[in-house]
Amino acid sequence: MKYSTKINNPEELGKYLLKERKHLKLTQKEISEFADVGRKFIIEIEKGKTTAQLGKVFELMNSLGLELHLVKRGDS
Repeated sequence: MKYSTKINNPEELGKYLLKERKHLKLTQKEISEFADVGRKFIIEIEKGKTTAQLGKVFELMNSLGLELHLVKRGDS
């Protein structure tokens, strides 16, 4: 089943990634090891950190089985 979620800011992204991690029954330590990022990075992202290394965010999303799709406003 395909689904999408509109993310408007870092806080929403953090909440979504937290929800997905919990859905997969992974701890912060487990996903940090799988994504090859520090646990502190996971904590900060899940809290909505406004500055983060984009490459690490993509590693985390990939490890959670997520991908990014961009849609021009009004085209959805």
